[in-house]
Amino acid sequence: MPGKLVKATALAFLVLASLGASSLHAAPRALDRLPSVYGPGWSAAHADAKNTDYSPVTGARDLTQAWQRSFPGSIYLGATNDASGRVYVTTNGLGCHLHALDVTTGRTVWCSSEVDRQAVASSALLDRDGHLYLADGEAMHSFDADGSVRWETPIVGTPLSAQFTPAGNLIFITHIGRIYVLNRATGQPILPPMELIPGAPVTDDTGACMRGTEECPSSNTLAVDLDTGRIFFTFWDKGAPSADIRAMQLDEGTSPSIRPLWKNESLPGGSATSPDLSADGSRVYVGDNEGGIHALDAATGETIWSHATGYAAGGSPSLSPEGLIMPSGGGDGGLMAIKDMGDRAQRVWTKDALVNRGIPTQAAGGVAYAAVSTTLGNDLVVVDTATGAELDREPMPGLTIFTVGTTVAPDGTVLVPTITGDLFAFRPAQG
Repeated sequence: MPGKLVKATALAFLVLASLGASSLHAAPRALDRLPSVYGPGWSAAHADAKNTDYSPVTGARDLTQAWQRSFPGSIYLGATNDASGRVYVTTNGLGCHLHALDVTTGRTVWCSSEVDRQAVASSALLDRDGHLYLADGEAMHSFDADGSVRWETPIVGTPLSAQFTPAGNLIFITHIGRIYVLNRATGQPILPPMELIPGAPVTDDTGACMRGTEECPSSNTLAVDLDTGRIFFTFWDKGAPSADIRAMQLDEGTSPSIRPLWKNESLPGGSATSPDLSADGSRVYVGDNEGGIHALDAATGETIWSHATGYAAGGSPSLSPEGLIMPSGGGDGGLMAIKDMGDRAQRVWTKDALVNRGIPTQAAGGVAYAAVSTTLGNDLVVVDTATGAELDREPMPGLTIFTVGTTVAPDGTVLVPTITGDLFAFRPAQG
């Protein structure tokens, strides 16, 4: 790969190559199983701190449409949801930009115009206490479960969603490359903002942020290892020939700090994919804009393998605990599954007839949900992740163009928003 880091020693390479897929994707470590600040449900833009786009809820193999909502403007990211039956979606049309809906009916519980239209760049982040965190182009905001504002902290730039840290603080990077760590109870900074490009001007280039190109240096959601405090994110530095993925170490002790660990300059054309972490935290996965998906050593940043998908993905891949990767759609690429085999990637299956038009989501029980192209729009399909066999197909009426995230609620309801401002809900069919 162009710009690949200096190769590791032969001994290190042999150690990596000798690891089997089962050891690389073992069950999460003990600390990951302790109570987390993340709320139960799909509480972050890509499900969790690792950006897996995977649900531990056993997925239904047969769905039926429950409801559909249409909002003014667009939706850019998937919905989030909590254990109390609320769904949260952000939009950029006139009026409210943060909507809380009832998962059963789709009706509005409350909506807020406290955030501006730039809030569409993020999904609402939910904590275990029922609080919400959402940024716009001016501030990070925290809301109570009833929509009232708890606090607001001014920021420079617009984040593309936030995450929680191991100590339960809030962390995010704005699109111009400023890293913030805030106390989630008060909004007060834990440490001064870190400017990755000192003095970078605030720009407003929606297209660049959607594609992860040079004009939007930080255009994805960071991943956090809750065991080690490492954070991972894509970045296009000023004057650099290509984008990179980098890791930093967050210390939340008596003297909080963030320090660089490594960067891998192997993302030609930029990246529209947020990085994913493996279940054991040993690997990080990321895609570039030239049709490559890469597995890196999370400790060193060394490239372990690269795999050509044949198209530039328009969103993050879905990653199962066993290391099965389903890239997002892009161009006319078919739905596919890739398995991390340790020292290489193996294409498990490709369904060229199922033209991928969104971000697929895997769920427990060996199923995945994906939007696929039809003559006039898109359908939601349920597939068997082992074989790619189609188990169910549900139409999504209207001009949906492409979907922007597929999430699974605790009750098994599948939520599919589209770039055109529609939100579809499908519930498990009654036997």
